Amino acid sequence: MNNMTYQIKPDLSVVCSKDQISKSGCHGAPSLIIEVLSPSTALKDFNEKFNLYQKYGVNEYWIVDPGNQTVHVYTLEDGSYQTRHLYTEQETIQSVIYPELVIPMDSLFKFR
Repeated sequence: MNNMTYQIKPDLSVVCSKDQISKSGCHGAPSLIIEVLSPSTALKDFNEKFNLYQKYGVNEYWIVDPGNQTVHVYTLEDGSYQTRHLYTEQETIQSVIYPELVIPMDSLFKFR
């Protein structure tokens, strides 16, 4: 991300522009970032990372909560995140910026 002075590494990031990738890393904000919560990272993911990703213009931010088997999906609108949906149980997650990206919740948490 642009001139970030400390290391924040997302669990998963999607960058679709080849122009953003170089040997030194990603230049500019990824289109989509997905974080997977753990008890030790929950506060950071919902606060520090949320604010940082919003500031740098990450278009879509997912927070996957394996403990509660939920997924929070936020999309950037007019420079700030709006809660799009809290996905639970038998619902199917659908990305706003990548409409073809569809993930059934029951397959996401199938390991349980």
